[in-house]
Amino acid sequence: MKKVQFYFAVTGWTLGLIVHLLSIADYNASDKVPFVWLLHVGIFVVWLPVVFILTKNEELKAFRQSGTLNQLNPVAASKIFFRQTPRWLTIIAVAGFFYAIINFVFFMTTSHFGVPDIKDGQFILHNHGKLIKTLTEQEYHHYKANEVRGFSGHWLAFYGLAAAILFPFGKQTGQKKLTSRDT
Repeated sequence: MKKVQFYFAVTGWTLGLIVHLLSIADYNASDKVPFVWLLHVGIFVVWLPVVFILTKNEELKAFRQSGTLNQLNPVAASKIFFRQTPRWLTIIAVAGFFYAIINFVFFMTTSHFGVPDIKDGQFILHNHGKLIKTLTEQEYHHYKANEVRGFSGHWLAFYGLAAAILFPFGKQTGQKKLTSRDT
């Protein structure tokens, strides 16, 4: 089951990356493919097992009880989270997490903290009903693509971290597997 969840996370990450790259190119994928928003729901599908795995992890429990100073060390925690994960996947997942933060700040500043909408046949940018500015149709589509970019950046972080934690194969330790002859 863990392999299925891992592949689901990888699929979500890949689809999120495609949508994200399209939105950077100023293309709103949700216009043509509205079910792309189901990637939100998919995050719960992979994160519920991740939370379950982490709550059952004895090493993580010991880490939590080790004292406040040790808990402030993110490297120590990441060694527990990603113990079975290959380095390349850990790098992608952690980089995706930090990228999501940077992308979110960029998204918020470029969207002027507003949401594109159509009201009374007019393209507008508003924040909780307060008009920020009137938009042209081209600007409206730009802001919609920007909105998708904001969300898809988070998909990259959540699916990437889930894939890294759910990685089902374990690292090779150099020990040979026992066969029925060896026992």
